[in-house]
Amino acid sequence: MKKFRSTPLIVISILLAATILAACQMKPTPPPTIDPLDSIRTAAARTVEALTTQIVATEQAAQTQTAAYQAPTELPQPSETEQVLTPENPSDPTTPNPEQSTTPTGSRACDLAGFVEESIPDGTQFTPGSSFTKTWKLTNEGTCTWTTDYDVVFVGGTSMNTPASQPISDKAVAPGESVLISMPVTAPNSAGTYRAEFKLRNAEEVIFAFRNPEHTFWVEIQVRGDQLNLADSYCSAEWTNGTDKLHCPGQPEDSGGFVYSDNTPLLENGAKDDETALWLGLPGSNDSYLKGTYPAMLIPNNAKFTTILGCKKGNLGCDVEFSLTYQDGSGALQEVESWREMHNGEFQKINVDLSSLGGRQVKIVLIVRSLGSSSGDVIHLLKPMIQP
Repeated sequence: MKKFRSTPLIVISILLAATILAACQMKPTPPPTIDPLDSIRTAAARTVEALTTQIVATEQAAQTQTAAYQAPTELPQPSETEQVLTPENPSDPTTPNPEQSTTPTGSRACDLAGFVEESIPDGTQFTPGSSFTKTWKLTNEGTCTWTTDYDVVFVGGTSMNTPASQPISDKAVAPGESVLISMPVTAPNSAGTYRAEFKLRNAEEVIFAFRNPEHTFWVEIQVRGDQLNLADSYCSAEWTNGTDKLHCPGQPEDSGGFVYSDNTPLLENGAKDDETALWLGLPGSNDSYLKGTYPAMLIPNNAKFTTILGCKKGNLGCDVEFSLTYQDGSGALQEVESWREMHNGEFQKINVDLSSLGGRQVKIVLIVRSLGSSSGDVIHLLKPMIQP
């Protein structure tokens, strides 16, 4: 006991070093023993505990401060695919409209035509050198007005003396409006099938036509050097009842008169034929008439006109006069010959010499007049031919 009391500082230093070393090695403090220096060791332990607590608190504060000022995590950027507007996205203003998907390359989407009807059906027969007018009815299905600077242009085939271009109309054609486009045509001098194709051209000289940019509108004819069947080319003629122009082909119920062809006609005597017949029906009024003017045609040398004339079977009141006439240029009508036809169960065979017209270009005109009441006045011309 005297030894420890004589060196108290040494003993305290040793104990303090041992205590700090134990704390650093994270070893549990040995159980207290009854020792006269217990109070000194306890004070030393408290000192170490206070220092440790301060160190731990300082580290935790530093960690907390670091966490508080940590830069926010970078948000994910959209991928390249997410940034591109696809055609399926309806909000994309550049997405093509399905109606514009076939717009011709280079043309404005607002320029678009629609086909309505035409005169002179494909395959209509003409003699060499015949002159006629082809008409189409088109609708402006776009959103741009067709001004007088818009043209019809020849784009392929045989031109048949049609102009290389001509205005669509002499007035503007607004969207939704229709226009009649008429084109002068001259049949070639050689026999064969000919076709001239056309499109439209806007004021910027860009070609366009229909929804399918490959489509055109055209005139297609058959030139016959030896003979011409007027029943196969009847819609090339202009038909009128004296007041109104008739639609071709017509319908039997048309009260203003009609004309149409029939490939299996039933003749007045009840016989059924396999040749083409032309049916002519007069308007339902007294002293009415029907006239068909064919385009100017070159009449072959030594030509003749042949047909079989009769009334419609069962139309007992049929009583008409049929005349074959012609027009040279814009001159007066000249009658070749005329025939009276009544319903009597028989028909007439007609064979007329046209040699006086050989080599001349004239318009053939067919005229039917009622003799009295026109009720039931319907006649047939079976295979009406102009041939050598």
